[in-house]
Amino acid sequence: MTARHSELTVVTELTDGEAPDGLRRAAARTGTIVVGHRGLGGFTSLLLGSVGLEVTAGATTPVVVVRGTAEPVEARVVLAAVRDEADVGCARAGAREALLRKVPLRLLHIWSVGLSARSQTALHNGDDEIARDHVRVPSSLADRVRGEFPGLTVHAEGQKSRSVPGALVDASHHADLLVVGGRRSPGYLGPTIGRTTLSLLQHAHCPVELIPRQGPGHGSTS
Repeated sequence: MTARHSELTVVTELTDGEAPDGLRRAAARTGTIVVGHRGLGGFTSLLLGSVGLEVTAGATTPVVVVRGTAEPVEARVVLAAVRDEADVGCARAGAREALLRKVPLRLLHIWSVGLSARSQTALHNGDDEIARDHVRVPSSLADRVRGEFPGLTVHAEGQKSRSVPGALVDASHHADLLVVGGRRSPGYLGPTIGRTTLSLLQHAHCPVELIPRQGPGHGSTS
């Protein structure tokens, strides 16, 4: 680590007990936890391991799950997945990462188009009003981010898809980091992991940073 990043101070610490508890204690209230994504052997090596799953499921501070190849190709953009205005903390976290990396920030809002006959008709014919409503989400967040982070290049985009997780996994091919907001879906794991979040943690093509909705950085700064 120090051979490649001589400017960093690295402290090694041993702790008793379960790994997730030790990581949470070390991160305290304002730190960031970084974990790998692999489980133990076989098919499970492709999925999020038990430590990473437990840490992200109960996250109260940001958690980065390192995914992708050992030597990833730099896409030179940070991607933040935003669902609604409550994802302002996710957008801010993406902005800070983009500034550190000196790259643009891309705010991407994906909305789902179902497979019903009505939805198929809307998908075929297009629904300009619905599209405008959805595009307002990333556009509004982009305006806030530009005001808080002057000089940062921010792109806002809305897309419709039959699979929100699939569209975001595809988009992660072209990102150095994917930032997502943690939220709960009924029947899923802990207070931060829903269907989309779990899919991204398991299948994204770049590192994923999970920002708990109730964590630091959310809400208004005014």
